[in-house]
This record gives sequence, C-alpha cells and structure tokens, in this order.
Amino acid sequence: GPGGVWKSDRDFSDGDEIFEGKDARPNMYEALWTNGPKENFEFFDYTFEEHFGVALPTYLPRQLVLEYFMTRVTRKNPNFFDNVYFDTTVISVKYDDRLSKFIVVTRDNQSQQFASAEYDKCIWAAGENGMPRIPNAIECLLKSGSFLGKRIHSSNVGNFKEDVQGKRIILIGDAYSAEDLALQAIKLGVERIYIVSRSGLGVASYMSAWPHDKVEVISEVILTSVIQGGRGIQFKGLEYNCELDEYEIDEDGDTLNLLDISTVVYCTGYECNIRMLDEDLRKPLTNYTPYTVLPSDWKMKPNMFSELYGDIVPHPSLSCSEQNIQLEIYRYLLISNPNMMYMQQVGDSPLFEADISSWLLLGYITGDVEIPSPEVMRKMNEKDILEMMDIHSMREKLDANYAEAADITWEDDEGHWLTNSLDQRILANEKEGEEYSLRCNARDMKNSSYPVDIGSFEKLNRKGEQYLINSQVTWINRLNLQKGKLTFRDGDSSNIRSIFTDQVPVPLRKLWLDLKESDYNDLVGQGKMLDNGSQVGLPQMGPTGVMAVPSTVKGKTSESAHRGCAGHGWTVVARKKRRNRNQRNLQIKKATE
Repeated sequence: GPGGVWKSDRDFSDGDEIFEGKDARPNMYEALWTNGPKENFEFFDYTFEEHFGVALPTYLPRQLVLEYFMTRVTRKNPNFFDNVYFDTTVISVKYDDRLSKFIVVTRDNQSQQFASAEYDKCIWAAGENGMPRIPNAIECLLKSGSFLGKRIHSSNVGNFKEDVQGKRIILIGDAYSAEDLALQAIKLGVERIYIVSRSGLGVASYMSAWPHDKVEVISEVILTSVIQGGRGIQFKGLEYNCELDEYEIDEDGDTLNLLDISTVVYCTGYECNIRMLDEDLRKPLTNYTPYTVLPSDWKMKPNMFSELYGDIVPHPSLSCSEQNIQLEIYRYLLISNPNMMYMQQVGDSPLFEADISSWLLLGYITGDVEIPSPEVMRKMNEKDILEMMDIHSMREKLDANYAEAADITWEDDEGHWLTNSLDQRILANEKEGEEYSLRCNARDMKNSSYPVDIGSFEKLNRKGEQYLINSQVTWINRLNLQKGKLTFRDGDSSNIRSIFTDQVPVPLRKLWLDLKESDYNDLVGQGKMLDNGSQVGLPQMGPTGVMAVPSTVKGKTSESAHRGCAGHGWTVVARKKRRNRNQRNLQIKKATE
C-alpha cells in the first residue's frame, strides 16, 4: 500500500533476513523521528498549520509525518491511489529503438503473474534508499569469526529494545541513522554505544555531547577480527594517505578491543535500486566520468580563503563522483534519450526537491517545459561545474589539487580558525554551499512554474533565506549541546519559521528522552518552556548572515577535505590534523575502560 519508506509494517522476527536477500525493502523503524526541520519539507498547498491546527515542534515522529503526507494527497481525491499497482515488482525496463517505446516487465507479487507493457515515457523514481548497503568485508569477518551477537541493518531494527536494553552495542557508520539510533538506544536503556567510523565525517561525529555520556565516537579504525570467543570485536588503526585520498591500515599502529558486544548495527546507508534498468538506462546513473575540459585560463573568484590558499591550478581531471555529477544527465533528463527521466536527490533537502522535481518532470512530459538540444544540455552541465568550482566547499570535492593545498595550509596549526566548526567564517562558507543547492532548486521552480517563489538562481528572496536559516539552526543546536539529558531535538527553534505561514515551532512539552509514544498526540507545550525549564542557548544572527554562537563552545572537526554530512541539514565541516598515534592511544584507552 501507499506510504513508501515511511511505513514500518514489516516482520522483523529474523534479524538476519536482510543479509540473506529475503526482504531488502528499506522501511523506517516504528520509533523514528525526523532529523531535520519539518519546515523544510512542508507543502505549499497543505501546510502543517492547516493539517494539525496547532503549532508543533520542528521535529516529528514518523507516524505524524506519514499521516501528513497521506492526507495531503487524499483529502481532495480519496481515490488517489486507485491506479497505482501496489505489491508489484518491476523486473526489467528496456528502450526499444525500433518502436521508440519503453518495454516494462512486471510481476504481481501475490499471483506471481508476469506482465509486459509499452510506454512513451519512463521515470525512474525508486529513491535513494532502494537497498540497504552492507559492508561485505565487515560482514564476512563477523560471520567467519563466529560473532555471537546480533547483526542488523539500521532499516531492520523493529525489535530494537530487545537488541539494546542493558547491552553494549556498536554502530558502524556515523551519519544520520547512527545519530538517531544512538539516541533511541539511550532512551531504551542501552549500557554503552560505540559509533565506529572510518573517516569521522558524519553528523554523529560532530555532536558536542550525548545524553548521560553513553556514546563514544571512534574514528580512523577498521574492523579486523572477532575476539573474546565471539563476544568481542577488534579494530586496527587507520592512517590517511593524502596523495591517494584514502585510508590505509597502520600496520605499526595500535589495536582497539571492544568487549562484551551484543549487537552490531550497520548504519551504512543505502544504494539506489536500479537493477530493473537495462544497461543503457542504468549506466548514466553510475558512470561518473571525470570532467577534463576546464578552460585553460580559468581562475577561481576571490573568497575568504584566497589569501590562505593562493591561486591553485586546477587538477586536469575533476572528480564528478565526489559532487554526484552525472555528465550524461541534465536536470533529471537522460541527454541521449530525454524520454527517460531520473527523479533523484541532488541537494540536501530530498523531500523538498522531490516536490519540485515532480513539477519539472511533469512539465517535460506535457511540453510546458522546453527540453533543450543535447548540445545545450551538455553546455549547461559544464556551466554548473564552473559555478561549483567557484564555491570553496564544492571545489574541494571536485579538485584534488585544491583539496591538497587546503590540507597543507592548516596541517601545522591546530589552533587555526579552519579547525573550529563554529567559527563564523566556516559557517558562512558552508552556507554558500547549501545556498548554491537551493538556488538550483529556485531555478527549477521558475522553469516549472512551481507555485512558490524562493528567489532565482542569481539570488534568493526572503523565503529562500529563511529556508537556509532553518537548516542552520538545527545544525548549530547539535554543536551547542552540553552534558546532561538534552538532545539536539530539545534545542531552541525560535529562529525557525514556516516559509509559507511564518509559523514558529514550539518546544517539546518534555525533554525528547522523556517522551513516550503515548505523548505523541500531545507533543506541544502550548508555546511554554520544557517541563524542566531547560532550553539550549539561543543562537543570534551574526554579521555574516549566519548564526552567531558563544565563543566558549568548542567545535568538532574532521580529518579530510570538506565532504559534508549526508542527508538534509546544515553541513558545517571544519578541519583538523590527522590523529597521531598518541591521540589514538588516548581514544583507545577511553573506549576500553
């Protein structure tokens, strides 16, 4: 039935089923909460105020979000889903050049009957979360080492209380699913959580504090063996090879032993499910051909880093994969065959983008939006690359020469402002990167006659600027946490606004850790403070147009070129020196105490 990944109605009785391929559909778990501001996925034609009738907190539990989504599409058309084929598997999609048609083969999962049909247009919209990504090397080591604990993917945690209560667990990966599951585990009474990451670039690595100090984030290590008769796991230290831009095992380094581990959760994300697509239709999604035709006289526009880095000659081959640039796809269209379209996440606001891209794709199909010639589409893609090369955080992902020069600039100065995620210059720089993505959305909104105006590609208007502020507030609340029971969901949200109604979210009526499912129908405190009178300190607007934060707060830092944080939300990433052996020894000692 309808609901997509926001549903949670699966049988979780077999914790290993996901590894055996019996059920790879990535539903969300029952207790999931959103990790970004609801105001940034609100619909223009059906606002939260219209649906709920009262102001709500900026973060919501999964159930309320699903209810909101479903009501939006059925309130005026109760039969909206009548023409949707549910419980159906798409077996193959091929384009027949002779017929100029797409041949789509499907299977009814109930009757097991196959059917074939022809179509003029095809949109791949299977989503970014198509299949759970399992790190095969780690999984093989745990199996061959006879690990006695449970192994599950983050999409398969239906019996999470049983898996974590009173236990020591490991989360592999440090992105948004690790952040949320760590908080859920604390709420459920976990004894200890180890978040293990190779690079330490995910959002969980930037949390300034965790409730009850139950979480230890460990980076620059890799799992190497199972110990303690199947109840412990050993990790080996990694060193970063700047020339190769990859991590290597430090053969002379220390080992890290995590003992009495009951559960390992793979918070390793997802892969797009494109198996049904014919090779010619699949290849453009996976072929990240380097860009090699940058003008010989190109120079970067001056920015706040120009004096630090100087004039860096670009690498002759720009890495399109790091910025998710597919040269054969132009704004969701396959250049070689525009009848094939891909609804995929481009920026940091997937739900907002999905609504915009739907309008754009509809415009292509109806002819309301002109489809350029292949030559023009390729030139526009090249223009976008040049735009990104003028943005510091984006150029670092594209240009290996620029990233290397940036590393050299700060590597001998641990006290440099580049190492502080809360420095106003870092925040302003990262705002520029997210602003570019939002300006691209504004361009698509204009082209598709989307009924909302957030500005243009050249300049955002007040609505667009507010959208950026919404993202930034939620990020700073993560960096600004103090020890205790507070989570980022308890942070002050008074600077957040609906871009449609100007409604301000209210605080949760209890601390998030104290909320039970029975509280979900009464989330708000009618604009009052939290029950214990606590709130995270309110950030103020700074002169750069980003949030100012107290100078006493120490920011988290990262080990490599700016990669950003996956998913929607602010993507502040500062720098630090590679962790040396003495620093790693301290970390290992703390983790094994």
